Amino acid sequence: MDENQNMNNGQQTYGNQQYNNGQQTYGDQQYNNGQQMYGNPQYNQNTWAPQEQHGPVSDIFCYLLLIIMPLREIISMVSASSIFQSMTYESIMDGSYMNVMYSGNYVIFSLLSYALLAAFIIFVVIDIVKINKQNYKILGLILFAIFLKPGYYVWRAHLLKRKMAFPIVYTVLYSLLIIAEIGFSMMQAFGLVMNMM
Repeated sequence: MDENQNMNNGQQTYGNQQYNNGQQTYGDQQYNNGQQMYGNPQYNQNTWAPQEQHGPVSDIFCYLLLIIMPLREIISMVSASSIFQSMTYESIMDGSYMNVMYSGNYVIFSLLSYALLAAFIIFVVIDIVKINKQNYKILGLILFAIFLKPGYYVWRAHLLKRKMAFPIVYTVLYSLLIIAEIGFSMMQAFGLVMNMM
């Protein structure tokens, strides 16, 4: 009898043949839950799921958003400044400060601000729809677009696996612009209160 031939529970095995639960296996064959698997598989049928395929996403609407967002903040600062400059104790007492709201400059800035707001909404919706069509998860983008606009670009870059350096720099600068706008408005309001005292 050959040295590699063994008798195991009354069954003869050759080389690296093995019997597993009454089933003969050859080489690297394995049985898993009654299903025969060959070679060295890394998964079984019960746990494997195909990955979603993502197509290319155009950045044109994102670039338009990158222009619109800071432009809206700058226009808002300019229009708020014109209102605060027209407000003095006398103009508030006689109501003449309201005249600035009917002046040409304020009306133009207001219309431009509303147009940029409408453009922002349209472009962000188109951008999110295009990303959704390429099988990306868009819940985070929607939340950032509604509640935290400065983070939209960074989250978009993270989601699409783009380089993060420019989105981070842009987000920091845009956040500083928003802080400057809030600080500027507070200083104008504080200055108005001090002038009226």
